Amino acid sequence: MRLPVPAALGAILVLAACVAEEPTMAPPAEDACGAGGLQSLLGAPVADQDFTGMGQVQRVMADGSPMTMDYRADRLNVTYDARGRITRIWCG
Repeated sequence: MRLPVPAALGAILVLAACVAEEPTMAPPAEDACGAGGLQSLLGAPVADQDFTGMGQVQRVMADGSPMTMDYRADRLNVTYDARGRITRIWCG
């Protein structure tokens, strides 16, 4: 049995209204780990710093160290050079 065009169109619209929308994820906060407030530490000796109260998770490593590439907005990342001076501070 074929439905008339208006009835078929109505059935499609009713079915389309039943489809649940996928929830959208909010974009991560730009500075969720607090790295923005630590930029004044660039060039400072890493050994003199205590990052334990910053962000949910901290990752302090030498330049060029292998690291996982998973993104965590709440993770504070700090890299330092061969002289032990901080070269970069960022969230991720």
